[in-house]
Amino acid sequence: MKSADIRKKFLNHFKKNGHKILPGSSLVPDDPGVLFTLAGMLQFKPYFLGIKSPPATRIATVQKCMRMVDIENVGKTGRHHTFFEMLGNFSFGDYFKREAITFAWELLTKEFGIPKEKLLVAVYEKDEEAERIWKEDIGLESEKIYKLGEDNNFWAAGPTGPCGPCSEIYYDYGKERSCGRPDCKPSCDCDRYLEVWNLVFIEYNRDESGKLDSLSQKGIDTGMGLERIAAVLQGVATNFDTDLFQPIIKMIVSAVKGRDVDVKSLRIVADHIRAVTHIISDGIVPSNEGRGYVLRRLLRRAVRHARILALPSPYLDKLSQAVIDEGKSVYPEIKAKEKEIKKYIITEERNFAGTLESGLKLLQELFKTYKDEKLIPGTQAFKLHDTFGFPIDLTKEIASEAGFSVDEEGFDAQMEKQREKARGAGLGDKAKIELQLASVKLKPTKFVGYDTLQTEAKVLEVISQEKLVILDKTPFYPEAGGQVGDEGTIEIDGTEVKVTGTFGNIGGIIAHIVDDPSLFNKGTQVKATVDAGKRHSTEKHHTATHLLHKALRDILGEGVKQSGSLVAPDRLRFDYTISSAPTEEELARVENIVNDKIKENIKVETRVLGFEEAKKLGAIALFGEKYGEKVKVLKIGDFSMELCGGTHVNRTGIIELFKIKSDEAVSAGVRRIEAVAGSQVIEYILWLEENLRLKNVELLRKLKELEYKKERLGGSPLTDFEIFEITSEELNIIKKALRNKDMVALGRFIEHLRERNGRLSDRISNIEKEIKKLLRKKSDEEIEELLLKTKEINNVKFVVSALKDYDMETLRIIADNIRDRLKTCIILLASEIEKKLIFAAMVTDDLIKKGFNASELIREAAKITKGSGGGRAGIAEAGGKDLTKLNEALTKVIQIIGDKAKEIK
Repeated sequence: MKSADIRKKFLNHFKKNGHKILPGSSLVPDDPGVLFTLAGMLQFKPYFLGIKSPPATRIATVQKCMRMVDIENVGKTGRHHTFFEMLGNFSFGDYFKREAITFAWELLTKEFGIPKEKLLVAVYEKDEEAERIWKEDIGLESEKIYKLGEDNNFWAAGPTGPCGPCSEIYYDYGKERSCGRPDCKPSCDCDRYLEVWNLVFIEYNRDESGKLDSLSQKGIDTGMGLERIAAVLQGVATNFDTDLFQPIIKMIVSAVKGRDVDVKSLRIVADHIRAVTHIISDGIVPSNEGRGYVLRRLLRRAVRHARILALPSPYLDKLSQAVIDEGKSVYPEIKAKEKEIKKYIITEERNFAGTLESGLKLLQELFKTYKDEKLIPGTQAFKLHDTFGFPIDLTKEIASEAGFSVDEEGFDAQMEKQREKARGAGLGDKAKIELQLASVKLKPTKFVGYDTLQTEAKVLEVISQEKLVILDKTPFYPEAGGQVGDEGTIEIDGTEVKVTGTFGNIGGIIAHIVDDPSLFNKGTQVKATVDAGKRHSTEKHHTATHLLHKALRDILGEGVKQSGSLVAPDRLRFDYTISSAPTEEELARVENIVNDKIKENIKVETRVLGFEEAKKLGAIALFGEKYGEKVKVLKIGDFSMELCGGTHVNRTGIIELFKIKSDEAVSAGVRRIEAVAGSQVIEYILWLEENLRLKNVELLRKLKELEYKKERLGGSPLTDFEIFEITSEELNIIKKALRNKDMVALGRFIEHLRERNGRLSDRISNIEKEIKKLLRKKSDEEIEELLLKTKEINNVKFVVSALKDYDMETLRIIADNIRDRLKTCIILLASEIEKKLIFAAMVTDDLIKKGFNASELIREAAKITKGSGGGRAGIAEAGGKDLTKLNEALTKVIQIIGDKAKEIK
């Protein structure tokens, strides 16, 4: 029976028995305390806890799940996985044990046709009711029912709360797969008994004392692993032999072209590629924390085992295609995100492949160093993590294979040191102020800054140490959600005191940093006024950030997600997740979309809604942000809708202009856009235009110098420099464009300047190549002249001479040629180039044995000319600064060579 048929038959069976069929949830759960969806019941937790009412009292689902708890067993056994699918049926105050057991038994024996003699069960040792149902209602013999303890057969959501006994159904593979022990039974770790279904009877509530009280509304939560039941129904030895894995495994076997395959590595790669394909399809991208780090760990482990299998690299993205093809009919999101999935996999594989070899070499050295202790120190495990990107579980795995263990406590200590260092480094004004505010016992500050920029207020608290003043109400927006805190003034007794920053939380205490806190006393009446110019400029940048986010998603795909931002009066910074860098054309399209939406002068609205209601309407919530029951929704016409508590313009036209300044990588999978809006665009364009003009002047200067140099070496001169210069007519273009705020003309002119400077750079590069060729040609003539200058003392031949315009590469070529011609010699050449000195020295092996050393000679020359350098006995390089000391330096070198030569017997 194919896996697709198993899913269908399961759902149809429960549909016939009155269950509502619901879709499985994302691998990213709504539950903030859980990294991944790890069971079918997770999305129904609010129903079991009585927080919400279920849409039906009987429900069935097929749920994709992720668990890292079994990662060390993946590959070692044929039944453990990280990603798996759970077939589940649930009851919320409807049926209980008898029906749950009956539904399961009928599906397995009648629908799936599994022989009854191949099935046996386990019950909680104190659950007499379940045991009786199995015996009396199902007709199972006593020897087929095993009583197990609380560790195996009692489920609990936590130390307190809903809980209850379980009954597990096992498939018996027969004595031939037994461990052979007389006490072999379903709780045994051998391969004989395979647990295929777990029925959880939620009937108690455990209080803090550990007491169990019966629930008024009992529940059923069951789970059957698709991979396991598929192995049974397809009559194969392991889960990896089912149609869920075979397409991947066949691709791997084909790629290794008949070589012996390491079964463990084969299974790990197959399991992990299935997991990462589904994780990325649910919007997770590789990173160094949370879900992103789990994804990265899986990918890096897969890369390592792909290397053991000798798979070509990159190759994991091709394996993901097999996962997509198998699962796209059930999980259409993996097909929709196909390009994105492959991009991230390729990027991660390439990035880690570069450091994997170095990390493995270090591990081999560690195995030699600690061969007696058989323990890798925590400091070294941390180095592997920090320098080479080895997750600790990967280090443990490789060490275990070599018979070593890892000092995990030492590793954890190093990790904590790093965290402490990071926390210490980041403990700036904001962190210190937040620590102070946490200790203040005051009512929340009333924030009125959405409606007004000025208000009368009363001083509630003064914290002189941090220069903080807390008012009963304020128009000042505190630093939050990436938006900088407002600046302005607080007027007290006719004196205006400058506010340089605002911290705290809307709905909590808000504090103002003031220049002179000594002027304030508790209870004093003041007037608080926000700097309107800075606030309005910040609002332009903040609303532009939301336009940018939506435009990026439109052009680059919905996988783009905000991962950080800064919104200030003079700029915006936007961090976003993406697998590879966008092209210049894509960024230009993004910029054009934002400017088009600004021109449309779209109405910007904010509404306060319930969090769940906002999500249903399609508002985008930022991962990692904490939201309360009520949230502020920012809606920009029909274009964008996101959760945001910041301040914004009321129409997009107020933003005026938008310009992306740069886009660069900040970490693997995360890029950063720097941009400006409003009048800051004009300032940026002026700055950019001025810099490009200055760059043009600098490049022209360099071009002229190189042209004259080329001419001195016998090359043809270039007289038409004017084709690269900026004319007065061209400068008038930008002045007119600035007056009209014509972004198209401005952009065209900037690109024109960039293109011209690009041609200048290309011309300079070509001339530099031409000069090198001329120097090489000249160096051939130079070599003959230098050979004629060869001196000899006591059978020691040497060439010491000064040249002009040669770079280090050419000096080395000249020296190499002289050495090849003389066979035995000492060479020290100097060259004056771009008002500096460079030296190259060589000593043949026979003269090294007689005590001559190129490094010693060149250091002496460099020292006299106020430079430095060094190298080996046979070859050395140096630089000098004082051109006037060159003859003195060469004379000294000749003297040293002569003195040492005279000492040779």
